[in-house]
Amino acid sequence: MRTTFYKIQDSLITYFNSANSQNTILVLKIISVIFSFFLLIAIILLIFRIREDIQESLKISVKDVIATDLPKEEMNKTWQAILNKLESENDSDYKLAVIEADKILDDSLKRLGYQGEDMGERLKQIKFDQLSNIDELWQAHKVRNRIAHEPDFQLTQTQAKRAIEIYQRAMQDLKAL
Repeated sequence: MRTTFYKIQDSLITYFNSANSQNTILVLKIISVIFSFFLLIAIILLIFRIREDIQESLKISVKDVIATDLPKEEMNKTWQAILNKLESENDSDYKLAVIEADKILDDSLKRLGYQGEDMGERLKQIKFDQLSNIDELWQAHKVRNRIAHEPDFQLTQTQAKRAIEIYQRAMQDLKAL
C-alpha cells in the first residue's frame, strides 16, 4: 500500500516539474479567468434585478404616503352619506350605496397611481401585502357589477352592509378613511 502511495506521489512530482504541468496550469488560469468573468456578469445582472425590486418596493411605500394626502374630511362626509343609505328601507338605496363605495375606492386607486381602463384592471395590480382583503374586495366589486348590469338583481340590506364593510376596510388600509 505504501509503495503504491509513493509511486503516485513520485508521478505527481514528476508531472508538476515537467513542461506539461506549466501548460496545464496556464489552461487552468485561462479557464479561471473566463469563469470569473461570467460570474462577474451574473453578479452585475443580479444587482440590477435587485435594484428594480427595491425601486418597486419604494413605489409601494410612496403610494402609502400619497394615500395620506387624500382629502379625508371630504371623504369622511361622503362615506357617512353611504352609511346613511344603508339605514334606508329602500333596496335601491342599498344598491346606490354599494355603487358609490365602489366608485370612491376606484377614485382612490386612481389617485394612488394604479393604472387601468376600469376598476377590475386596477384591482389586478394590487397584491395581498398592499390590501389584506383583496379577495373580499373582488367579491364586493362583483356585487357592484351585478347591480350595474343585472336590472333584476336583488340586494338585501345584509349583503349591502357586508359589501360596504369590505370597501371601508380597503379604504382604511389605503389610509383614505
